[in-house]
Amino acid sequence: MAATIRLTASRRHTDLPSVLFLIAVLINTIVISVTSSTWLAAMLALPQAILMAGCQEAKHLCVHGTFIGNRYLNDAIGTACAALFGVNFVAYRYFHLAHHHAACTVADPEGQLYARSWRTRWIWLLAPLELPWVAWHIGRTGWAMVPRNKRTQRNATLVSTAAFAALVVAGLHYAPRAIVCAYLIPLVLFSWFDFVLTQAEHYGVAITLSSNRREPGALTHDIVLPPGLGWMTLHRTLHRVHHRAPASPWFEAPRRLESDATAAPIPYGVFIRRWFAGGPRLWLTAHGTQAGTTSPPRVRSSGQA
Repeated sequence: MAATIRLTASRRHTDLPSVLFLIAVLINTIVISVTSSTWLAAMLALPQAILMAGCQEAKHLCVHGTFIGNRYLNDAIGTACAALFGVNFVAYRYFHLAHHHAACTVADPEGQLYARSWRTRWIWLLAPLELPWVAWHIGRTGWAMVPRNKRTQRNATLVSTAAFAALVVAGLHYAPRAIVCAYLIPLVLFSWFDFVLTQAEHYGVAITLSSNRREPGALTHDIVLPPGLGWMTLHRTLHRVHHRAPASPWFEAPRRLESDATAAPIPYGVFIRRWFAGGPRLWLTAHGTQAGTTSPPRVRSSGQA
């Protein structure tokens, strides 16, 4: 009995940073929605966009079951956060876990996105248009990866995602200013901000055959954001830390980074310069030739990779 009480208290303590993040998102959204000051709404749009990057990461953490201790609440939050970006959470779960099992190999489900990427740096400006394209690709690829016993949940998630889209459309009719200022404008700003962070995750890593498994730390990068932005994005940029320990809570990532003697974190500004010099991430082998893509591996929904 005492052990159960200690476990419950520990779980609540572990959940607290995630709960505080959700409260921050809720407060900022409400203030933007109800304020009559255009200046205040405009000032809060940028932090709202950065918090949306945190919501994007919350969706990711919920796949691994590490955002909230309660599994059902964790999945509900993941479904809601995924809906913000038009993504089916259940399909994304299997898509992403397959990525962990086959990262930077021809079987990586992300490969079909990068294999079609434009080589021009102007692609960054098109980031808002890429959001629905990425959501569609994740849904199309991940849909068939969902096992039979999870397909009812997958279909129900599709309905809830469509319902959210319908609410946004209705909101544009009944409360257009609130929807535009609290959701649509921050979503566009988020897409430009998050585009580079996504590019950074495995930037410059050569694509190999699926039989060539490499140590996760050799495939990923840690990008250090300016002070304060790490918490707002749930340390989404410490991707090497995540791939090496996907089961660890997000708020432990900075400590893990500091204690890792092999880490080589890259400041955000340094990576931006590297990206402009090298161009967008492409699906290339070590010889600089176009890598192929194959069917991604089937994985179980354990939440861990």
